[in-house]
Amino acid sequence: MERLEEVSVTDVTVHSLKGDILFETCSVSSIHDIHELADASAQKLNAKKCHMVSSDGTIISEFLDLKNDDRLTAVAQHVSPLLQLVGLQNVQGDLGDAYATVPMEVLEQIALEVAFGLTHIACWFGGPQHIAGSPSLPWRFGSVLPPPGPFKDEMRLRIVPSTPVVHLGAMVVLSITDALPCFPAVQKIRATRELTVDDIIKIRSAHQDECNKNKTKLLEQHPGADTVVATMSLARYTAEEVFFELGHRALTLEGDYY
Repeated sequence: MERLEEVSVTDVTVHSLKGDILFETCSVSSIHDIHELADASAQKLNAKKCHMVSSDGTIISEFLDLKNDDRLTAVAQHVSPLLQLVGLQNVQGDLGDAYATVPMEVLEQIALEVAFGLTHIACWFGGPQHIAGSPSLPWRFGSVLPPPGPFKDEMRLRIVPSTPVVHLGAMVVLSITDALPCFPAVQKIRATRELTVDDIIKIRSAHQDECNKNKTKLLEQHPGADTVVATMSLARYTAEEVFFELGHRALTLEGDYY
């Protein structure tokens, strides 16, 4: 009887929710190896147990779910990436003493509102609407919750390019409203780590590049305009999906919009 060769998956890396590398270039040949990686990751994160989440955002439950060069994220069980994004939960999945008695649905709703506010600002941060300085988001929930760590400075969070705004595992949907065949109508990207303001700027910049390449076609819709500026807005933010709309505005060299 012919002996079957052992199948292994190589160059697998394991990251924390914050993007730190826990294990680099691992070789995995069984679900047992994945469990061992999960246990070792839990030790490094000081957590009881961890899930291993693949680059497409699914929890690894079978060896066949794994691919060469895959990027895994170790997520402590009972952890909410959404709550972690706004500082309501630590990396071990523990809530602060001030939050432990608050119903989970209340915490999640507050986290969604905060995440929406952060991501809304990220859409225009560094663009024509951003004159100067660092915008901030106030903590509006003082009657329900004291502010978490990131908001403790003057009850508001100063927003900079490195500020996280989209939580791990969210499906990021980019809807292109320009209605031109050169643009795909919808793109979907799984967030395999927290996305920062800088990541959102890069998405908007990539759309600006496409607008520049197709400037002539776009200006046909706006007689008298001289150039186009990419726009990005946040349509909705849920625990599962973050939906952006990308478009453009036309303007003259004097700065008048059409």
